[in-house]
Amino acid sequence: MIIGVALIGIAALYADTSSAARESEPRLQAAELAEQVAARVSANPAGRTGYASVVGVVCDRAAKPKRAEDAAALEAACWHEQVADQLPSGMGSITRDTTTTPPTYVIAVSWASQEGGAASYVIRVQSPPGK
Repeated sequence: MIIGVALIGIAALYADTSSAARESEPRLQAAELAEQVAARVSANPAGRTGYASVVGVVCDRAAKPKRAEDAAALEAACWHEQVADQLPSGMGSITRDTTTTPPTYVIAVSWASQEGGAASYVIRVQSPPGK
């Protein structure tokens, strides 16, 4: 009987560990997606405002925009699709906070957690002064 109780305890512990790992996986994926686009925003001072201007922009990987802002908007639109594809009910947003000097870009990735609620990961990227 003692062995049986010990086995049930071990099984319950294993189930909790597996559940925690499944719950942390979307958070890690969201963090990676947010960090990827944050690096792109930081590396593209000429087109930086385009990342926050994706209304009406459709991801077309074959497109070759001429302006840096248009290329950034296209890249952001494709990133939005990637977030939606890789996370359960995934949504991404890139907004420009002009109340800071220099402007800050807020990158948010949200998804449906397994517990039935929503979860999100948010980072901020500040433009270097003068850019």
